[in-house]
Amino acid sequence: MRIPTSHRSLPHLASSAVALPLLPIGTARASEKAGPLGVLDLWNGHPPGTTPQTFDGRPVISEAVPGAWWQAVLDDEPGLYSAYAEAARRLVDRGAVAISSGCGFTVRYQEAVAAAVKVPVSTGSLLFAPTVIRHLPPQTKLGVLTAHEKYVGTDLLGVLHDPAERARVVVDGISGSLLVKGELMCPTVELGTDEDTERHLTAAVHRLRAAHPDIGAFIFECSEFPRPAPKLRRMTGLPIYDHHTSRRLMLGAMMNDDV
Repeated sequence: MRIPTSHRSLPHLASSAVALPLLPIGTARASEKAGPLGVLDLWNGHPPGTTPQTFDGRPVISEAVPGAWWQAVLDDEPGLYSAYAEAARRLVDRGAVAISSGCGFTVRYQEAVAAAVKVPVSTGSLLFAPTVIRHLPPQTKLGVLTAHEKYVGTDLLGVLHDPAERARVVVDGISGSLLVKGELMCPTVELGTDEDTERHLTAAVHRLRAAHPDIGAFIFECSEFPRPAPKLRRMTGLPIYDHHTSRRLMLGAMMNDDV
């Protein structure tokens, strides 16, 4: 995987970890009057959808980032940094008051997007790593569940600069799932089902816990994982930080009648 030197880590985040107030799952903290959430989507080779979307009652607008096939994002193609920044500016021009993403691996472009716009940006749950690791007792581990475990390496966990903290992070994923197989095609094909994704994700959770019974919390990287997350929270009894947690934290901090 090619990692441009200037984007290998997110150093400003490592020193600013704070306790995150989690909002209850399913809590609608925004109204239809609130400004839209802008979402940076992958480029999937299909015409853009026209169905209006909302997130917790807040309108959502999206921009597919030209050239951002999932494999290109996984391979960290250098030209995508500017493409993501430009797409974020278009979202703000359309009225977005905050920027999120449609893929957890978009965290790679966090710095580029945040530098391009003057609204809050939270590209994915992997940004939580410095804070979550500090939520846990020092003898416990942080489990990271991802769509493709091969690609969660030092660049995406670059927010953790302390080698001792890095050693406490364990990773697994669902690279054998139908969801991943379909996303790797160009154009993408919807092969996956909720049942198949949940089955692979549950198996990955079991594998990680069997290998590391001292896991104290999970981060779910993929934007498809919030659907099975409530069931897995009940099953494990552990905190799970997912893509929706990332959005809710950012939007909850912005709640204002003027937004």
